[in-house]
Amino acid sequence: MNIRIAERHWETVRRLTSLSFVKGLWFPPETGCILLLGLSDHPRAQSLLVSAVLAPEQGDFADQESGALTFTSRYLRKALIAVRERGLAGFLTVHTHPGSDRQVGFSSYDDQNDPSLMENLHELEPQANFGSMVLGKRSACARLWRDNVPQYLNEFIIVGEQLTFLNLNGREEAAPPTASDIFDRSLALTGPGALARVSRARIAIVGLSGTGSLIAELLMRAGAGELVLFEFDPADRTNLGRVLHLRSSDADSAVNKAQRIAQVVAESGLPTKVTIVPCGDIRDPAVAAELRGCDLLIGCVDRDWPRLILSEVSYQYLIPLIDLGTEIGASGAEIQSLDARVSFVGPGRPCLFCSRVITQERIRLESYHAAEQERVLAMGYSKDIRLTTPAVMDLNMRAASLAGLFVRHLYQPFLEIPLPHTVRETVTNFSPKRQRFAPGEGCIVCNCPERLGSGERYRLSTRASNPDLSSLLEIGASGAPE
Repeated sequence: MNIRIAERHWETVRRLTSLSFVKGLWFPPETGCILLLGLSDHPRAQSLLVSAVLAPEQGDFADQESGALTFTSRYLRKALIAVRERGLAGFLTVHTHPGSDRQVGFSSYDDQNDPSLMENLHELEPQANFGSMVLGKRSACARLWRDNVPQYLNEFIIVGEQLTFLNLNGREEAAPPTASDIFDRSLALTGPGALARVSRARIAIVGLSGTGSLIAELLMRAGAGELVLFEFDPADRTNLGRVLHLRSSDADSAVNKAQRIAQVVAESGLPTKVTIVPCGDIRDPAVAAELRGCDLLIGCVDRDWPRLILSEVSYQYLIPLIDLGTEIGASGAEIQSLDARVSFVGPGRPCLFCSRVITQERIRLESYHAAEQERVLAMGYSKDIRLTTPAVMDLNMRAASLAGLFVRHLYQPFLEIPLPHTVRETVTNFSPKRQRFAPGEGCIVCNCPERLGSGERYRLSTRASNPDLSSLLEIGASGAPE
């Protein structure tokens, strides 16, 4: 089991524990804090999610000498109350070992006192997750306690402008394995360490049409470990001009596009594995639940409702989202605009609604059945929003290639930091634009501290949850450029 944490929360932890590692102090004190946890309960990739950092106040430590740190019952009670009030999954106590640098482990004092503390906590909240973490200057070790038995955790994943990994076995990460010669020419952008991470990543691709089929090809060539494909539309002849690898025979037999991509990956002989999620429509709650088991989300849909769900998953489960799309503006025979867009969403960044990629009106229209959509448009209750849009592979390639570079950057940074919230290229005049936005005031997706890292606490805006989409979006509609 891993722990995922937003970069700003990790920076808070480091600030609260920094006194333990100040150079020149003769007897630096042990310091600490408490991490409030959400849970991602996916059967293949269960993770703990840091929802908040509960900073200590005056009197919250009973003993802060360099050899030991004792959390007061008052401090632990505050954490337990916060877990109950916010519907969270538990908490971890965090303390430092000031003398530890590249290697750290639990002391005999920790081993002696942790069992009784965790047993008491489980008596008060039997179904919760309780554990502890010890930090060295450049190392960490963490464990949960269940039935008085410690279960050691694997990895700390810090989600921000990049993905940073910290082993939880108490030691620095070992040297990466030698990369396969398949990837020799790409090592400048994705070195052996980053490549090893990419080769273990489960990457969701939602939508396997124009941009989705292209990004699947790029990720396969980049050495992605597993592609988790979400697609519910069968192939037809209108897809042949814009979906990579699709054949006339596939369109004639209405093959699912995800199945065709899986076949291409298997035929390539490359190490990437493929999982196809049945049904593939993330508006279905069981399908959307599969997203939480992924390490990275790639949105390649041309509808706003699925994009809203992807945004929610990104914040609740602390999973980066790269969303891409293209737009052709035409009036009669005249082309007015050709735009390719890539947006990067995640903790500390505005959601797709606040960055003006999705709109209230379009989500509301998409939630209607087809006949109701036509009636609403005909009666003038909604602007004429086309639910099918023109697309060509040439333009799709521009968005997909930039998205592929964003993925590589997350594992080994080489682009300008911080990344723009959206990069939009207007191809007609060769003009790329970097766009930044502020989270909308009161947005309950990206500007709601209780939602960040909450995991299962909040239902997604899927069909079965019967969301009041209008009220949700009225709250988040104030996103504005910075």
